[in-house]
Amino acid sequence: MSGLRLAAALLLTAGGFCAGDARRQRLSARRRALEEVIGLLTRLRQEIGYRRADLGPLCRALAAEYDPDSALGRALAGADGFAWLAPPAPLEKGEAACFTECFAGLGRSDAGQECARLDYYLARFETFLAGAREEEARSASLDRRLGLAAGAVLGLLIL
Repeated sequence: MSGLRLAAALLLTAGGFCAGDARRQRLSARRRALEEVIGLLTRLRQEIGYRRADLGPLCRALAAEYDPDSALGRALAGADGFAWLAPPAPLEKGEAACFTECFAGLGRSDAGQECARLDYYLARFETFLAGAREEEARSASLDRRLGLAAGAVLGLLIL
């Protein structure tokens, strides 16, 4: 009987560690998705501002350039155009709403106004990214340790 309890305690401890690691990975995925969105907005700003590129072919070209395994690459591959672009999965609710708002209105005005809109959204996403980086830095080593500690406490309760 005590062997089963010891095994359960070890499993709870390992589960706590894994839960902490999963949170750290979610934060890292969110940061990477925000960096990709900022890169996409910067590229769109350049293409619209300097080349006056047509958005239809540009969306297809960018979908081919992005890694299909990345969050934004999957979103671009599944979209028929920028207006139908779904927000990457790792983004939080407010960030996803901002993403949807940004891309839904793309292509509805002249190049100067589009560049001004993109500058506004770039600033917003840079603010989101700064917050995500701070949160990721705060939880870099704590999440695993706290998960391990919580699992160990639960394991001790079983013993």
